[in-house]
Amino acid sequence: MKIKNILRKNPDSRCFIDLRIFRTTLTILFFYFFSFFGYSQTTYYLDATNGSDDSSGTSINLAWQSLTKISMQVLQPGDEVLFKKGERFDGHFVVNGSGTQTQPILISSYGTGNKPIITGEVGAAEGGDYQEAIYVNNNEHIIFDDLEINNERLVTRNGIDDKDAFGIYIHNTGPDVLRNFTFRNLTLQNVYAVQPMLDPEDFNGLEVAGIRFFSTWNTANNHKNIQDVLVEDCYFTDLQRLGVHVKHDGGNGDDDESRNKNFVFRNNTFYKIGGTCILPTRTYNCLIENNIFDYPGDNSDPRMPARGSSVWTWRSINTVIQYNQCLHIRGYLDSHGIHVDHENVNTFIQYNYMEDCEGGFVEILGGNVNAVYRFNVSVNDGWRENPGWTNSNHTIWINEKTPGDQVHYSDESYIYNNTVVMNYNYSTAIDIDATNTHIYNNIFYAINGASLGGKQMVIRNNGTPLFMTNNLFFGSVRGSFRNSDSSPVDGEPFFNNENSGDKFGYQLNTNSNAINTGVAHQGPPVAEAGIGIFVNVPEYPNVDFYGHPIDLSSGTPNIGACNAKNGELLSTDNVKLADNFKIYPNPTNKFISLTAKSINKHSKLIIYNTLGQIVMKPLFKEFIDVSNLENGVYFLKINDIQTNRFIVNK
Repeated sequence: MKIKNILRKNPDSRCFIDLRIFRTTLTILFFYFFSFFGYSQTTYYLDATNGSDDSSGTSINLAWQSLTKISMQVLQPGDEVLFKKGERFDGHFVVNGSGTQTQPILISSYGTGNKPIITGEVGAAEGGDYQEAIYVNNNEHIIFDDLEINNERLVTRNGIDDKDAFGIYIHNTGPDVLRNFTFRNLTLQNVYAVQPMLDPEDFNGLEVAGIRFFSTWNTANNHKNIQDVLVEDCYFTDLQRLGVHVKHDGGNGDDDESRNKNFVFRNNTFYKIGGTCILPTRTYNCLIENNIFDYPGDNSDPRMPARGSSVWTWRSINTVIQYNQCLHIRGYLDSHGIHVDHENVNTFIQYNYMEDCEGGFVEILGGNVNAVYRFNVSVNDGWRENPGWTNSNHTIWINEKTPGDQVHYSDESYIYNNTVVMNYNYSTAIDIDATNTHIYNNIFYAINGASLGGKQMVIRNNGTPLFMTNNLFFGSVRGSFRNSDSSPVDGEPFFNNENSGDKFGYQLNTNSNAINTGVAHQGPPVAEAGIGIFVNVPEYPNVDFYGHPIDLSSGTPNIGACNAKNGELLSTDNVKLADNFKIYPNPTNKFISLTAKSINKHSKLIIYNTLGQIVMKPLFKEFIDVSNLENGVYFLKINDIQTNRFIVNK
């Protein structure tokens, strides 16, 4: 029906319809103009010492001073908010406005010196400490870069739970999906709630986190979430419980709308976190790769719960966790290298190095489908002694229980082509109560008083087949576990250099009994491989832990995580060096140590930060002083070859 006919029949509605047409026309013109020409971009500067909230805020010499002032400013696409380096900003920064996909809002820094510190700590005089330092509510398309975030809450604030504290909080309470958040080159540390966790039973209620994502759930027809998140090159330390917590308030179905979606965590370092480093709950498509997880479950602060795992997934769908280092995991419960909690679907744990993880290697709790551990190297995991639970330390633990003590068997669990090494005096348990479990092509190696499965060995198949075959057993491995294998392989794996102290020592020599003695049995494919955030993840493994090619659909693979056929080794000088200098400088002398034989006084050394900026060009010495560097993540390049990362943590 034409508009003029409506007006003829409804003359009283003429003004309303004319106004509606006018507004619609303006909206279309506005959208067209800014889509074509872009928004006018403004940069706002903040200086906690010399700034003034009475200034314009749009130049360095006219910077604003407070978080209150910038929180009042409605930000437009392409705007930048820059905090002066070397300054500390206490209060509550509420990001007021959204960017667009092509013109995100940038929250960053300017000047020289240490990263600016933003905290929610204002004390009793200002009404108590805030729940978070930075709050984003129903806004999107935002980049956070080159900042330090703290929030040690010591004073109660009215209306804020004393058990809550966050560094950055992304909160979706509205009707729409929120998209496109990037967190890069951030330091997140010293985040604590007012109320310490004094009772272990309070553990699940403690959700303190460096970065928190939370989507609330209103009705079954109001599907919303947070999507397209990248966290990279960040440094997390001294956090009460969680490094990053991704949470959705509702929806247990298999759809992607009732979960936060497309999260990538890459090249981050987590050091001494009181709980878990990354906790994805109800996510859909999550990629966690190339991170260092060092001392999750830490107890260096008495307010920490001292119970963690590197990664802990819960009711998530399509999660790939790969190429990470999981080191020194601690805790009286859980605290395995990587922990698959309840009712996840398609969880792939591959190409990770796990060492000294107190709880153990494999932990799969009730209700999971397609939980996969493959091509990992596990060294001396599962040595915990918990007086309240004799068999609390496991080489393999697949549990049948879900919350409320309901029985929900995990189905189609895959543990294959892993290298499991135990070489000091301790004993583990093997406890499997599941359906359709697959255990094959693994090296189980226990020497020097270690006993794999010595504490307990239980395998319950619950009326389904157990596919356990072609595992290599050497040393003290429980007989009933070996006898469950339909085609066991016995003999020395002949590692290249077990005493090397790094992952490269567990490659195979030419005389290894693991070479060409595996079974060609393909595990499940990675869901959505080759697209979206998994664009570089193959559907099936095509290389081993060390990068040698492999095809499990045909031929005869090796047993274990190394598929080298002729003793070929990954042992270039730069790789050796990467594991031979100290990742963490001594906290008292602030030196990194260079001990590799492949470098000398003529070697060219460069230290650069996560932005690629050169920060030092030191001369070669056995010890290099890095005390002048600010806290954060750095890279060492020697003779133009990049080595591993190191951390400055003063």
